[in-house]
Amino acid sequence: MDDYMILDAMCPGCFGTVLFVKERTSDLEFTLKKVECLDEGRANQAYQEAHCLLNVRHPNIVTYKKLFIFWDERVSSVFLSMVMDCPYMTTLSTVISYHRQEKKKINKKVIKTFLGQMVDALAYLHKRSIAHRNLKPSNILMTKEAKFVIFDFGTASITGDRVKLQKRVKDCAKRWMAPESLTHHQMPEKSDVWSLGCVLLDMLTCHMLDAEGSISQLLRIREDQTSLDVIVLKGLHQVLSMMLDRNPKTRTSVWELVNEDLVKQCLLLCGSPLHAMKKTLPPGVHGLPFHQGFDSVLEFMQTYRDVESVQMSALSYLLSEERNVFYRVTDVVIAVTTAMQSHMDCAGVQQNGCQVLHQRLIAEQAAREVLDLDGIREVLNTLRKFPEDCDIVVPCCKCLWSVLTQRICLGGVPLKDAVEAVCVAGEAHMQDSTVMESVCAALSSLTLQGLTEDQDIEDSTLLLMHALQAHLKHSYVVKYAFLALDSLVKSSELAAFRLLLTPDGGSGLVIVKEAELQHHDNPEIVGNFCSLLSAMARYGDVIPELVAEKIPDVLEQIERQFSSNKEIAQLAKHALHSTTSVGRVNMTSST
Repeated sequence: MDDYMILDAMCPGCFGTVLFVKERTSDLEFTLKKVECLDEGRANQAYQEAHCLLNVRHPNIVTYKKLFIFWDERVSSVFLSMVMDCPYMTTLSTVISYHRQEKKKINKKVIKTFLGQMVDALAYLHKRSIAHRNLKPSNILMTKEAKFVIFDFGTASITGDRVKLQKRVKDCAKRWMAPESLTHHQMPEKSDVWSLGCVLLDMLTCHMLDAEGSISQLLRIREDQTSLDVIVLKGLHQVLSMMLDRNPKTRTSVWELVNEDLVKQCLLLCGSPLHAMKKTLPPGVHGLPFHQGFDSVLEFMQTYRDVESVQMSALSYLLSEERNVFYRVTDVVIAVTTAMQSHMDCAGVQQNGCQVLHQRLIAEQAAREVLDLDGIREVLNTLRKFPEDCDIVVPCCKCLWSVLTQRICLGGVPLKDAVEAVCVAGEAHMQDSTVMESVCAALSSLTLQGLTEDQDIEDSTLLLMHALQAHLKHSYVVKYAFLALDSLVKSSELAAFRLLLTPDGGSGLVIVKEAELQHHDNPEIVGNFCSLLSAMARYGDVIPELVAEKIPDVLEQIERQFSSNKEIAQLAKHALHSTTSVGRVNMTSST
């Protein structure tokens, strides 16, 4: 914060304070959002979630310049700061308040321009699996030329803070939030659609209702849609009914909105290419037949496989229908893989498709069908195409782990391709413990297949050591990294020698020891540690390094600590015996 001089501040919100600042080194002015976090861990998590905003480039979305975490000694709290462009624009909230006070309608063309620009902006975000999570008039800027700009995004770790959420729900700001956000603390992309519907309704009725009446209207809409009867503009009543469906499962997505005639007109008015890009349903066909049941949805999904909005809605539906999916495994896998093949450039389809496949992989029979129907090949294609998207990497890696842990080989999918894809994704998210947990789990299963290529062995070993170094305190990362390293060392001397060095040239054994020490009371991790050391001791040239780092002393301590746990004690004893016996043989030979 020392790099910035504060010029002005907006009223603090529940999730943070917006400041207008000047950068001291450049004299450039920016908007800075300062968000207080519960602790450093929550701040780091929020930083990771918000990092994708730095790559967002859209004319109706504010440009994020920098993110940083700092400790404020004055209040003894850690803050996430998000630096944005500083457009001198009024907020839509101010515009609505003015029209409300003057009892004046907002121009119809302005409303259509607003709807077109916002649908285009949300489509851009949702295609990249980014949700705004805090859409309301005070977070939408407006110029005199009727250009609207979204800013002040929320992140899951911040908006998921129950204390702050409860505080937020107590005030009138709750009227913009979707019903599921209030009851389950969930803010998916369809919650953005609900919030946009609330903003649009407020713009349409501000000349008729005072502030209290507006609050009552937006709260009442959660119970019934009778208040929409005042909307007389052609097509808007239907659009609002779709956006303000209280059931998120049947609520329209932004992609379904694109197919509505009125929205197409709005998109055309604001110059968005979306009005002509998306394949749409034929006239007279309106959305998926959820009311007709599971079989009808699957059939509809296959019939309109080229319509992206249909596939997005259908995949969301399949994720919520676990019981039915198990009875139609083959049909589901065919439908999902077809959707993924038909919409390779849509991150949302790929993400939801991988999640559905992962859910189905729980049962061995389903895993075999997913493999036989080329589901895993599609998962790898997705992983290679979207290695930077953590929401896609996690389910992809979990799919690989699920297949291989059921002792099912990858079939016709080259093992080398799978290892390479996982390693590339891992390097892209090395600081994200959730992603690295799934990456290490996938590698722990892939290495059991027996890697033969030196490059694969070297890349995997170095990645796992880097993961250990970055996430020593994360038990699942350590657990799966130890398992994968154990498999690699058992099959390759190269892995044993690569393990001796960290990615930055330090001692790999020091990192391994430190990881075990962090979880010395976890029998599973300690057992994996002992098994790894036994594998290392197979190679006589490694023994001097083990002895130099006092590995035998660590194993003796484990044997004493777990004397009542026969399995762990035996593993420690075997590892100790392997280390010392091989050491004695080497000493005798040299004598």
